[in-house]
Amino acid sequence: MADAITKNVGKVWWTAANRPWELHCEPFKLAPNMYYIGNTWVGAFLIDTGDGLLLIDTAIFECTYDLLQNIYTLGYNPKDIKNILLTHCHVDHIGGVPQFKSISGAKVWISREDMEFYSHPANQGTDGLFKLMPLEADSFYDDSKEMEFGNVRIRTRLSPGHTPGTTSFFIDLKDDDGTVYTVGIHGGVGTNTMSDKYFEDTGLDPALRQQFIDGCEEMKKIHVDITVPSHPAHGDLMSRRGEDPMDFKPLVDESEWARFLQIRKEFAEQLNG
Repeated sequence: MADAITKNVGKVWWTAANRPWELHCEPFKLAPNMYYIGNTWVGAFLIDTGDGLLLIDTAIFECTYDLLQNIYTLGYNPKDIKNILLTHCHVDHIGGVPQFKSISGAKVWISREDMEFYSHPANQGTDGLFKLMPLEADSFYDDSKEMEFGNVRIRTRLSPGHTPGTTSFFIDLKDDDGTVYTVGIHGGVGTNTMSDKYFEDTGLDPALRQQFIDGCEEMKKIHVDITVPSHPAHGDLMSRRGEDPMDFKPLVDESEWARFLQIRKEFAEQLNG
């Protein structure tokens, strides 16, 4: 089975860089007070914490305008973003950081491992197609401590593989009726950076692939109500959502998280010699 996001990836990348409006996606609700504001290729997620906004990933520099428009469409103001959490340091997830930080003064979070990896030659691999923006971190994740933003609780888990410092999030969000839903976001499941050739070309440790495989197996044990991939095609997000953009209930499926991780694990296992 082909990896969905790498199929025709060259065309998608070109479109994202040169005609990003063709990848526009109207915002929709993922969970209580959590919204998808990315495009049809790469995800970005907005959470109303009750004490300011929290943004997870910022897509590429070239589509920052689109994310801003989606925030306004939802009735929010990007000036109210207080924290930006990054899943990993690839250009398609960090491109909008300087703009959002300039607008809001938000605090930027990332893993120490990926802050170090940001300047590695292997992280410069789009042949100049996308503008790689400068990245500065204000804080680093500590997996031993739960993060608290307003009425939102987030647990992080270092999930190496796609990058050395990819980080996954487990987010507890309370609905109006008091029901708490746990959203799971694996920070990066693309196997394009786990091939033998990639490791040979970049000099990165091939052990990253096995770390990813083991991490997927371990994370299956974590209870998740709503599974959200960092790229929608990686977890069939667009096909799983309902017709009403403000109804997240079709996405509630406690079995989806383990299924998603198993599929991504098998993609990586196919790369083993």
